[in-house]
Amino acid sequence: MYTRFEIVNFRGFDHLMLDPLARVNLIAGKNNVGKTALLEALFLHIGAHNPELPLRVNAIRGIERFPLQPDEVWGWFFYDKRTDRSIQICSLDDQGLNRSLAMRLAPSETVTQAGNGNGSRSRPTGFITTDVSQDLVLEYADSRGHQAEARVMFTADGEIKTRRSGSVSAALGIYLGAAARFTGEDAERFSNIERIGRTDGLVSALRLLEPRLTRLTVLVTAGAPMIHGGIGLRELMPLPVMGQGMVHLCAILLAIANAPGGTLLIDEIENGLHHAALPQVFQAIGEAARAYDVQLFATTHSWETIRAAHTAFSAGPIYDLQLCRLERTRETIKPAIYDQEALEAALKYDLEVR
Repeated sequence: MYTRFEIVNFRGFDHLMLDPLARVNLIAGKNNVGKTALLEALFLHIGAHNPELPLRVNAIRGIERFPLQPDEVWGWFFYDKRTDRSIQICSLDDQGLNRSLAMRLAPSETVTQAGNGNGSRSRPTGFITTDVSQDLVLEYADSRGHQAEARVMFTADGEIKTRRSGSVSAALGIYLGAAARFTGEDAERFSNIERIGRTDGLVSALRLLEPRLTRLTVLVTAGAPMIHGGIGLRELMPLPVMGQGMVHLCAILLAIANAPGGTLLIDEIENGLHHAALPQVFQAIGEAARAYDVQLFATTHSWETIRAAHTAFSAGPIYDLQLCRLERTRETIKPAIYDQEALEAALKYDLEVR
């Protein structure tokens, strides 16, 4: 579990240090202050051995086409597009072990053909460059001191090629984006816990939003697996039909159950959830996170969400919640950390913590 996390020269962060960290960390702050970028840095750090993650990070932001030069695409990973400096993302865990990721641009290696089994490829629509000049290089050192390097390359005809060398221990993490949508991954994650008979807790938690729910199962419709639930109607109902909140909470709890000992990242945790149910929702999330030893980072814009989380964890067996408010001071973003006592005082006197 992370106890310290440091970012240098990434997105909007010239330098950011989060210390200490808790099991459940809420990330607040005004628009464009770097809440999602912080989740992206964590995601890249967790899966630093995977050279496809930078492309996935851009896709999560909706940047799925590349009408620009590769240098331009990679450039926005760097603070103020300062590509002459490397990105440094480092951590310390509760065992006192360090992990680090460095990202830099390097002169492109000659690539004549993509897709020869040495990586993955795709053809981004709208790619117009004819001069390949820079590759994105990721250099990773795990907690055992093992090192690995990954490289993402664009060929002259617009193909994407990745390459890895070295071997490191893999960390486990899941990223849930702000747009709530049902995916086949949720069906697979549900199947993983149904296989070992651990769906009762999920059904109980989802009853917070739909009290009529009696069971969940995966059905295949038009060749696609989808979670369905029984609520007393003649047929089982697809979970997405029950509402965004049901899909969102189900996805969160399934992700926790499928990432034991890992990290869960959630953008806009309150999406689709009514404020009246939030204290019970956070109670369920806290219990699941402890049961599966998962650390959680979640962004929020909601005062009700922060208060509900504080209420739930204050009533629980252990207060393992922390609020981190990102604040911009001129050109620098600084974290304000709220533990139980500080958050209690801030909420009591209606101080701005979002």
